[in-house]
Amino acid sequence: MIQCSSDQSAHGILTEARVRGLRVPADVAVIGFGDQDYAAFTDPALTTVRVDRDRLGRAAAKAMLTRFRGEEDPERVTDIGFEVIRRASA
Repeated sequence: MIQCSSDQSAHGILTEARVRGLRVPADVAVIGFGDQDYAAFTDPALTTVRVDRDRLGRAAAKAMLTRFRGEEDPERVTDIGFEVIRRASA
């Protein structure tokens, strides 16, 4: 199994697997990250991890503003959760 840090990287892996004659997911499984709009339309459709990008952005902005103000962030770890979107590549 190949786990990628982005759907874009995973799409590249799918393309390279095809060039090398590998069958996805029979020979190699591929998982992306981000659930980009095109992920459902790759061949095979890309299994990916979906995160709430709006929530992630708000949490990052809040953490940066807290740091800029010189304040201590009581929430040093923020769990925004995730969802595995199962498709044909894994």
